[in-house]
Amino acid sequence: MLRKLLKHEWKSVNKVLLPVNLCIILITIVGCTVLNTDIFDTEESWPIALFLLIFYVLSLMTFASITLIYIYVRFYKNLFTAEGYLMHTLPVTPIQLFHSKLIVGFSWSAFNCLLTLFSTAALGFSAIVAVAKEENIDHISRFFLDDPIVNNRNQTFSFSEMFGYPPATFLILILLLLLTGCLVSIIMGYLSILLGQLMEKHKLAASIGFFIVIYFFMQMVTSIAILLPNSNALVNAMDNDTSVYFMNIFYRNLFPASIISQIILSAAFYFASCLLVRRKVNLD
Repeated sequence: MLRKLLKHEWKSVNKVLLPVNLCIILITIVGCTVLNTDIFDTEESWPIALFLLIFYVLSLMTFASITLIYIYVRFYKNLFTAEGYLMHTLPVTPIQLFHSKLIVGFSWSAFNCLLTLFSTAALGFSAIVAVAKEENIDHISRFFLDDPIVNNRNQTFSFSEMFGYPPATFLILILLLLLTGCLVSIIMGYLSILLGQLMEKHKLAASIGFFIVIYFFMQMVTSIAILLPNSNALVNAMDNDTSVYFMNIFYRNLFPASIISQIILSAAFYFASCLLVRRKVNLD
């Protein structure tokens, strides 16, 4: 029955989120095309370039917000409003309903994050190629291949020396960070909605309030997990007075702490949500 729930959920969600996320591909294609023209060769064109950059960033933020908010709203409307009368009469358990929403919601959130990452990387690469001089393109390619290069101060450094990991490992860690971030965001929203249903009145407002509290709690836990265990290493990096060394230490400690803390929070939010979703609810 879970398979049927997933099939129905996919069809319903795709009608809204597929066009929204296809817009990211569209603006990426348009952006890469524009960057490879000579439209920005003059100084008078920089205000236009700045405007297009702001428009691009705001567009990505808007599409990401629409995706996440729609996933939250659908979870709330399907299970805790008038639509919930139909959903709860289906021959399925509340846990199956929850898992169908979680799987589809996480999949779309992850797709949106990966699409945003790809869009940013594509435009960044196009911009580098557009503005870099021929003699610098070789340096850029060598840098991303982790070959040592020399800067203006005759200092030698490579990608792994600056970011703490080889390029392939760095990319994998970014993907893991995004995926765990998407998972914890989805479950955090669902948990907030479930906690809001415990209130007698103003359940939607209570859900928003719980979301804000949980969000700040999550940020606090993540910040402590990143900064506290690595404070001495970061202070030593700053005392070393080398920006490359500081970035190396920062990124080397950032990824494991962030990923592990998000996995722990996701597990805690998931088990709390599973306990709450089993409760009998009074539908609005």
